[in-house]
Amino acid sequence: MTRNKVLGVDTSLRGTGVGVVQQEGSVQRAVTWGVIRNPANRPHSACLAHIHRELQTLIQNEKPDAEAVEGVFFSKNVRTAVTLGQARGVVLAVCALEGVPVYEYAPRTVKQAVVGHGNAHKAQIIKMVTLLLGLSEAPAEDAADALALAIAHLHQQRLGLSGAKAL
Repeated sequence: MTRNKVLGVDTSLRGTGVGVVQQEGSVQRAVTWGVIRNPANRPHSACLAHIHRELQTLIQNEKPDAEAVEGVFFSKNVRTAVTLGQARGVVLAVCALEGVPVYEYAPRTVKQAVVGHGNAHKAQIIKMVTLLLGLSEAPAEDAADALALAIAHLHQQRLGLSGAKAL
């Protein structure tokens, strides 16, 4: 039976969601999930360093076969876009340093894979992630988004679809 372990990361400076999903045959299970938190008073550079350390530790402990991230979004607020881009850059760099291939998915592709349609709301994603992975309680929103990214990657692989962009 083939084993495939995927790390999903929902990048943010103050609350980066992470989730590892392992698939064996047709069964998916959540290995670990959570949120890398940075308090509002922590300097920007220290937040990026904290994301780096926590993500590197997670990768070294779990040894994922791949990492899935959400595609770049467009924002009218330049400061928000730059901050998110910096956090995303840290995530991509850690994966590259640890030898984990990274795949990017459009939000609609993730929603389609998890909920069944591309216009799903956050509550629907959380509910379906909880059901699909058989969790006893719903994960935090950022962690649910990370788990959804991992599920979407496994879904795309299983179906042989090319909805991902390798980074």
